[in-house]
Amino acid sequence: MKRTLLVLLLATMLILPAAATQAAGNDFIDDDHWAAGYINAIAGLGLMNGTGTTADGQRIFSPEGTVSRAQLATVMTNTFNLDYGNIRFVKQPVATDYYRDVVNNAWYSESLVMCAINDIFDPGDHFYPNRPATRLEIAQSIYRSFTAKGISVPMIMIMPVFDDTASLSQEEMNAVVFVSNTGIMKGNDNHFRPQDNLTRAELAVVLMKCVELISADQSNQNDVQIPVGSSFYFNLPSNASTGYSWMLAAGDQDIVKMIGSAYLEDDSSGPAIVAGRAGRQYWRFQALKEGSTELQLVYARPWESIQPEKSCTLKVTVIPARPSK
Repeated sequence: MKRTLLVLLLATMLILPAAATQAAGNDFIDDDHWAAGYINAIAGLGLMNGTGTTADGQRIFSPEGTVSRAQLATVMTNTFNLDYGNIRFVKQPVATDYYRDVVNNAWYSESLVMCAINDIFDPGDHFYPNRPATRLEIAQSIYRSFTAKGISVPMIMIMPVFDDTASLSQEEMNAVVFVSNTGIMKGNDNHFRPQDNLTRAELAVVLMKCVELISADQSNQNDVQIPVGSSFYFNLPSNASTGYSWMLAAGDQDIVKMIGSAYLEDDSSGPAIVAGRAGRQYWRFQALKEGSTELQLVYARPWESIQPEKSCTLKVTVIPARPSK
């Protein structure tokens, strides 16, 4: 009987989407970088894309490139699943309702609307979408996103000592304290460098640290309730160096769809998986339609014909979407 169940389980794993067993497409030609583990993880979750391809079709991430404010708006919306919340509008809001220097059909417009609704950026007539984002702006957008989503982050309130933050307002300093105390963004040599820019590689690290905190809050639940169209994270401890990995074995893909998966070592300061070093497996799911399903995850070596080492079941109930009008 157990043998029959195993065969059925492995067959189920084989027919689920490729993302269910391994995040694909993280094959950047420029991934020989100190942040490669974070870059591959954040790309596997679908939170950052590459910047193009070479002449022979190889994908480029551009880890040392800067991050524009338009890009920042997009990754904040994706990472934190920013939405309308409980706000209703007489008409569908558009980007030009908030800023004069944007257009409504730009690739970032919808994300910018979500950021504006959730007060992620400072108010003003101009957004300056192409201007590189500063470390302070990124810290503020993260702090405000956690606040907007009501995500609880336990931490010890310690006032960090930086030599270059004396001129910051109280609100700006609150953001710096938050990202510093949570470990999302750190300074160096007693400097936070608030007006410096962040590279794309550094942003990948920052976003993955946000995901770790968000998923830690969400993964404490065995029963998730989420509106249609929203996404959520889940994570479990894993150790890829042993050959074991978590795989999605069952779940109604018409109700809840996996849209990203990534493995991150506990210390991902290099491109290779280190033997014996543990980590965590992360998933990003999206609610497609109302209903209820149980996602079954199994921890096994794919090539072994034995019962999985571990299993985990997550019940997901998808409720009606929040109205925007």
